[in-house]
Amino acid sequence: MSASAVYGAEHQWSAVLDRGGLVNFHGSHMEVPMQKRFADIPSVQHYVNGVLALEAIRERYPNAGPVRVRERRGQGKAHYEPSTATVAIPMENRAFGRESTVLHELAHHLSVSEGLPATRSGTRWHGVEFRNAMTFLVSIVLGEPAALLLRAGYHSVGLRRSG
Repeated sequence: MSASAVYGAEHQWSAVLDRGGLVNFHGSHMEVPMQKRFADIPSVQHYVNGVLALEAIRERYPNAGPVRVRERRGQGKAHYEPSTATVAIPMENRAFGRESTVLHELAHHLSVSEGLPATRSGTRWHGVEFRNAMTFLVSIVLGEPAALLLRAGYHSVGLRRSG
């Protein structure tokens, strides 16, 4: 499966988080949070520092060090730079200043800290290790209902959570 499948699943999931509230999921009702939107790089940095300081994150990913957040020029995509542990967010495009985007980039950081090759080529960059890190982050930060929706989104595009 390609990175486009991951992005597609996460885009739909993020749209649900934009609204938040009560969600009907296959006949069951569950409450999901409305995702945060960040106004500037310092607010993203503060959020990242808080997430990485969570005990559950530190226990599961003990090798994950700090992350620096910087502005990315233009309105391209957000990205993670493994060589410098940096998340770059194009804040000019408000679509990238969302919690879902920041968690996606942090999942790359956690995957790299566990030995995932630090390359963006191929499917491994968005492979099972990344998706496991992403769903774990979401369950800890946004709660299990949000993580369930994300796992279902991955599944609906043919991506398995674990190998």
